[in-house]
Parts: sequence; structure tokens; C-alpha cells
Amino acid sequence: RTFHPMATSPPPPGGSPPPPKDYQQLYLNVRNKPLVVHDVTVKGNDRTKPGIFDKVLAPIYAAQSLDELRIRCLEANAILNSYAIFDRVDILCDAGPANAPDSASVVVEVTEKNKVNLHGGAYVSQSGEGSAEFSAGLNNALGYGEKLDVEMLQGHEKSSTYGLAWAQPRVFNNDVDVTTRVFQQVSCSKRLSSFDETARGVSVTATGGGPATLAYELVFREINDPTRLASKAIRHQLGHSLKSSVAYSWVVDTRDRVTRPTCGALYRFRSELSGIGLDSQMTKFFKQEIEAQTVHTPTDGVTLSMSAKLGFLKPLGERDVKKGTCVADRFFLGGVGSLRGFDTHGVGPSDERRHPKDLEAANASGILARDQLGGDVMASLFLSAQLEPSWKKLREIGAYAHAFVNAGTLVPFPSGDTSYNSKINTIKDITNSARLSVGVGLVFPLPVGNVEVNYVRVARAGGTDRTKNGLQIGLATALAF
Repeated sequence: RTFHPMATSPPPPGGSPPPPKDYQQLYLNVRNKPLVVHDVTVKGNDRTKPGIFDKVLAPIYAAQSLDELRIRCLEANAILNSYAIFDRVDILCDAGPANAPDSASVVVEVTEKNKVNLHGGAYVSQSGEGSAEFSAGLNNALGYGEKLDVEMLQGHEKSSTYGLAWAQPRVFNNDVDVTTRVFQQVSCSKRLSSFDETARGVSVTATGGGPATLAYELVFREINDPTRLASKAIRHQLGHSLKSSVAYSWVVDTRDRVTRPTCGALYRFRSELSGIGLDSQMTKFFKQEIEAQTVHTPTDGVTLSMSAKLGFLKPLGERDVKKGTCVADRFFLGGVGSLRGFDTHGVGPSDERRHPKDLEAANASGILARDQLGGDVMASLFLSAQLEPSWKKLREIGAYAHAFVNAGTLVPFPSGDTSYNSKINTIKDITNSARLSVGVGLVFPLPVGNVEVNYVRVARAGGTDRTKNGLQIGLATALAF
């Protein structure tokens, strides 16, 4: 084969330019022509081991036509990008050498991401605690596509997280990513429930290309009373426990966008079984959570949204049924993003705290009189009509108005007796303990959630609930409930 340099040809009669080539038609004419892949060359892999490319690019050699080669190259490009260790992946197909007719040469050129990455930020949790986070990581340092991350988080109410995580994408060249994490986490609930939980353990999470995630967790937990004012119900929870659990999550999201969707639906299921192992003293329970959101836009400027969440926590084994569930595993309800018109975790069972020595100082500092205990059966519903604001400045920043109805309930699971009567009593408890609020407000979407400024009226509340009629401002970080 000889390469002929471009030569200047005389213009066609009449001086008109030649008609443009229809490259799509040219490709269609030869796409099924037989060929063989002569060679595949990789460039730019300074750290990445050749074995990763060998596994991913091997199917390219099996291509027997131009169209099949195109498909195999697109698949290889998608797989290499899924490793998340390259800034850019380019695959070029060209004719093979002159002594190998009807052959193709493939060149894969990659640009690797930086080895070191740093990240920091400030956040506000759903319970209202501010925190600062810092993380540092190594990307593909050993060349196997791995990621090693160290994370540190400190909250202003003494919550903290320290963790070391190793993430390995595409284990054994399968579409499965595995993350192993060792951590120590302190969850501080002393302001609302007079306890904090210290958890030290390890977790292994496997995520495939589909909507499912499988995780195992082995955690040594300790419940403490840092206030020395905990109620009797919380003091009953103090001490150590061992949790060995497996969890399965399934998420399907068909919404057009995450921030203020206008159509589609979101479904999220999570099941957790604790008590995996031979130790009879392990915490044993089954926990089920279901979340759903559906969005519809009947006309321009008006969007209707419905969100619902259900939760169920059932103790297992004779010991745990008698003792009841751990307060750290229970559901809580109340606050913006949960049940509007109520304070954060202000709904459901509670118990009176011990009286402080200086009652006036305690009242001045805002110490609550009752501990929120959470519940084992939880349900909430949020209906809203979202409207485009007439003020242009608000539309430019993505803000919108909404009118809403929010309902929810939270009850404990009956301990000891699991007979039919207990089930009937639980259903009655759920019905009788329903809470309801209505309101209007403005919503300001942010990457971390929605800031809501609402005027709320509580239509139905429990006797010990902490209500918040009138103006309520907060951050909704969950499903925009």
C-alpha cells in the first residue's frame, strides 16, 4: 500500500466545488466487511498496570467487522471510564499495516487523574448540627485502579467520624465495586435524647452496575450519657453491644433531575438483618425502610409532588424482644425535611429527664425537659404544589414557592407479646398517633439539599410533641419530605 500526498486537482467544469462526501453512507457501505484486529496499543498509562487494560481490551480482538469493532471500542471506553481514575479516554481505530490487508489497529490513549486528592467542606446535618469535614486520598497509587481515602469529620456538638476506606473497582473484571472501610464514629444526640453512640467497626460494601447494593457491617457500639440527666428509658439503654448485620439496598430513579424534579419517580428500598454470627449476645433485629417520590407537572409553572416514607424495626430473639430495640437503631420524626411544624426529633415517644441542680440555668441554656426515644414503626407523607415565583430574581436562583400538607406517625413496637392482639394494638396506635400540619413557604435549592422558609400550622399533635407553629426555617437534606 502506498500513501499518496494530496495533490492539487483542477477545478471541475463551471468552477463549482465538489459535492461533500457522505461519510455516514460510506461507513454503512463497509460496516459489515470482514476484518481482523492486528494490534491494540495503550498510551499514557504511567501508573496503571497493563493487566487492567489487557482484561478490558481483550474483547476488541474478537471483532470480525468494522461495526463490531466500533461496538467493542465503545464498551471498552465505558469500562475504562467506570474506573474513575482517568480524566480522559480516547480510542482511535485505523487501518492496519500494509502487509496485513483487511486489518485494523487500535490506539487507546488515556490521561490519568492526579494521584493525590484533597477535599474539605462545612455541612449541616438533618438534626441541625454543623460539622467540618476533611478528606485526603490516593488515586490509583499502586496502579490497580484502587482508591485509598482518609476522612475526618468533627461536629460542633461533639459528633465525629474518622475512617479509612479502600475502594477497588471492577473486582476480577466484573461489574462489581467493593469498598472496605474501618471507622470510629461518635453520633451525639445529647441535646435531643441525652445520649451519644460510639461505634467502632468495619464495613464491606459491594455495588454492581444495577440498582442494588449489598453491605456487611461489624460494629462494637457503646451508648453513653454525657449529660448525667438522662431519663430512665435512656439509662436503660446505656452500655455496650455488638452489631453484625447485612443490608440490601435497591434504588431506581427516573426523575429528570435531582434538584427540583419536574417529572419522574424515585423508589428506594433498604432491608437490614442484624445478628449474623454465633454470639448469642449480638443485637438482633430486622429493619425495613421504603421511600418513594413521584413528580408531575400538569401545566407550566405548577409541579405536583408526593413523597412517602415507611419504616419498620422488629427485634428478633427472646432476649431482644424482651429488652426492646436499641435507641440508636430507631426512627425519629420531626423538623424540616421530616415532619414540618414540629421541632427536630420532636414527635413520638419521650421520657422525662432527671431535673438538673440549677433549674433556672438549665432553662436559660435551652435544655429540654424530655428525651426523645424514637419509634419502631414510622410513616410520613408529604404532598406539595410547587409554583414558579413571579419575582424574576427568585426564578434566576432556582427558588420556588410551595403549599404543602405533611402527615406522619411514630410508635414503638410492642415488646414481649407478638400475638394477634398486639398487632391490632399497633395498627390502632399508628392511626391514633397520626400528626398533621399544613403550610406555605419558599424553597431555595442547594447542592446539599433545600433551604425552606415556611409558615406552618399544626393541625394535630401528640401531648408531649414539641410543635413549632408559625415561621420555621430549616434544611431538608433527604427526599424533600
